[in-house]
Amino acid sequence: MENNLHIFIDRLKDEKEEKIIDSLEIEKLDIKDEKELIFTKPIDLEAKAYRANEELVINLNLKFTIKMPCKICNELVEKEIIVKNLYIIEKIENIKTFYDLKKEIKNVCFLQSPSFVECLDNCPKRQNIKNYFKKTKAENYPFSDLKE
Repeated sequence: MENNLHIFIDRLKDEKEEKIIDSLEIEKLDIKDEKELIFTKPIDLEAKAYRANEELVINLNLKFTIKMPCKICNELVEKEIIVKNLYIIEKIENIKTFYDLKKEIKNVCFLQSPSFVECLDNCPKRQNIKNYFKKTKAENYPFSDLKE
């Protein structure tokens, strides 16, 4: 069975391009769920690869869903991440026979995952900790904090 995450350089001659449309299971990318980062659905992948002079150009679109604990109440929150038009460029001389997208997709999934999430983008329990936040002034001028 051929791995569809491999882009073979010899197939991209004469201005040809290769398109990959797939739904990837997390296990296929060797991603293990963590306590605070869980991938809940398969990763939707759309990729287009072509040669430009002596470089391989890959355009990626990814969509995946994660679950993370809310930064306020620690309840698990599901968040959809969409990555559009991410370009990867690799010199042809650095590629032997094929380029494996697996590592790149894995890196993108981790780099695009947020550091924290909040329930409904405004956790209802936020009111309980409101007193601990710094009070902001109604007006904000660039030099308003200067003292005479």
